[in-house]
Amino acid sequence: MHLHPSTSTAHASLWIFGYGSLIWNPGFSYAERRKAHARGYARRMYQGNTYHRGDDNLPGRVATLVESQTEDANGVAFRVEGTRAIEEALKHLNEREVGNGYVFKLVRVAFDLSESSPSRASSTDGSSLSSYSDSEEEERREGPDYHSSFLALTCIAHSSNEFFLGPAHPKEMAAQIGAASGKAGPNHEYVLKLAENIRALFPHTKDSHLYGLEKRVREIVKRERRDTV
Repeated sequence: MHLHPSTSTAHASLWIFGYGSLIWNPGFSYAERRKAHARGYARRMYQGNTYHRGDDNLPGRVATLVESQTEDANGVAFRVEGTRAIEEALKHLNEREVGNGYVFKLVRVAFDLSESSPSRASSTDGSSLSSYSDSEEEERREGPDYHSSFLALTCIAHSSNEFFLGPAHPKEMAAQIGAASGKAGPNHEYVLKLAENIRALFPHTKDSHLYGLEKRVREIVKRERRDTV
């Protein structure tokens, strides 16, 4: 099974799709990093975490993917080159993700239009030449390009795993996130950083689940800081 049309048996290559903390902290070496979308999946803060972002008493909430007929999960695709690099990446993910309730899964992924469509022509001074304004061009080119989709490896936490917390009222989820903390830091730090990274990568995205939680969590953090002054 080819993981990307350009993959050849002569040179090992693997695409890995990250939609959570892998976006800013993959923890493995890669040859290429591109904005991408996982088709038929939505990102949800349904997975519990008792190590990195919580503990046994107060588990944190981290992202997983759930099947969706109306949404696509955006994130980053990493191309890992060479057998040794692939083995090291898989070992890292096995310790970091599989050990915390996730399983490896191949998902259909497409590069973002801004990554996969032909680049705008460049002038001799390096500036871009286009008949569109910057804002119009950016919005026109954002979104999945499923004409060139491929399979990528990712990690998904199913509802059957022991750490799964599942859906809850956004107010309850935000309260859990605001209270939890683990070896990697406060749970709220993870959620806010994820929202900031998604917003920077995909400025026109409409992730009501993530951004709704972000708003509630920011209010909790702001209130707690005010109370400690």
